[in-house]
Amino acid sequence: MQALSRLKNAWFRARSPEPSDSVTSPSRADTIVALIIVSAYAILQIALVVAHDPWVDEAQAWLLATGATNPLDLLILPGEGHPPLWHWLLKALSGVFDFGQARYLNTGIAILNAVLLCRLLRGEVILLALILFSFAVLHYWGYHFRPYALVFTCLLTALWLDRSGRSLAATWVLAIACGLHFFSGLFFAFWLVFQHGKGTRIVDLLAPSLLALFFGAIAVLSGLGNPTTGPQTGDLLVDTLHNLSWAVMLETWRGPLVAVLTVAALTFAFHTQKALLVALLGLLICFSLAAAVIYGRSPWHAAFMTMLCFLATMTAGITPVRRWVLILLLVPQVAIGLALVGQRLANPVWTKDDLYAIVARDAGPDFNPELDLVGWPDMAIPEWAAKNDIRMINANSGETADAIKWRTHSPMVYADSVLNKPKPYWLICIKCDQVVGYLERSGSTAVQLGYKTSFDFEAATAFRIE
Repeated sequence: MQALSRLKNAWFRARSPEPSDSVTSPSRADTIVALIIVSAYAILQIALVVAHDPWVDEAQAWLLATGATNPLDLLILPGEGHPPLWHWLLKALSGVFDFGQARYLNTGIAILNAVLLCRLLRGEVILLALILFSFAVLHYWGYHFRPYALVFTCLLTALWLDRSGRSLAATWVLAIACGLHFFSGLFFAFWLVFQHGKGTRIVDLLAPSLLALFFGAIAVLSGLGNPTTGPQTGDLLVDTLHNLSWAVMLETWRGPLVAVLTVAALTFAFHTQKALLVALLGLLICFSLAAAVIYGRSPWHAAFMTMLCFLATMTAGITPVRRWVLILLLVPQVAIGLALVGQRLANPVWTKDDLYAIVARDAGPDFNPELDLVGWPDMAIPEWAAKNDIRMINANSGETADAIKWRTHSPMVYADSVLNKPKPYWLICIKCDQVVGYLERSGSTAVQLGYKTSFDFEAATAFRIE
């Protein structure tokens, strides 16, 4: 027993000097700067959500949640690979709001997160600014109508609860985060190592661990049968190293050298706490490998790796070395995040063609989207279906559809009965060359009515087919 105790003390040392939760208060100047940073972030979130053009991933979750009639489909989401908690929340929201209204709620959550982070990082104004204006927190973990903002809320809440001595409650909060997104398991696994090192009894961690495991198992069952999952390229090692060099973000800089430097920097920063270091590096490498298998070179799921490093820094304590390592990881992401702000605000949604409105005007008062409007492929349908509360004809299958049915997803397939239906009819498509070429070879004429670009998805075009 004494040997085990000595081993545990060697691996779980006391926090280094200058922990983030020290009793010292920030200076008045730091407080003013922090308020300016949070206010600027809040203003940007409001501006960005107003200018934002909702895309397929935001619409898909809403359509699945609001359209599910089988209770089992709200537990095991067909082909999605997600746990169900976000969709349960969307189902509840749909009783009060429509899609266009509900999506603004994430902006409020993002602003709340900024306030929580400001309180958590008292005096650390540089880290506060870098985290808030990083690519993920400014965009995808902010105003986008996805579960990531709530995952961040759970992470910050858990750190707050642990700081106030309520470690078990914090563990439950992170278990709940696993119901919002499968990748929250990264945070939960690290948290268990941290809590064990603090002396929290394993028996106390068992119940929240079972909840997190339940959500993870549901996500795996949900993803079964999705034909889009699987290795994306033939070189798994290259893709893994690419993902492990997530911090630099720019494609041309990513690769083995940056991956090795990232691991070396983290090793130097956390070498005094061996268990946390092993957990951190092990989870980062496993995530990079898993993302390579499922997504290939996944550009923005890597936000979970950044947040894992933030969690590690907060639990181990902010020392000068850890502070600088976290700064180095965040700076490239801030540069990308701020650059995208300029692009998005310069091209707001109201400057783009509303393809559905254009089609409806062209078709006239008798227009019925379930009879007259075709979407190709199926991934072109959810955005317009959610925005306008409609269903369209899926040119892949011939069915009337809104959400993508991942388990039967075949994007390059044509349903001849649809494309050769009586004319005129109307078509909204992405990657349109193939389907338009097929129509023209079949003797139809495609008259372009509108064209819309998208920052987050494929450009879409509307046609009248004569």
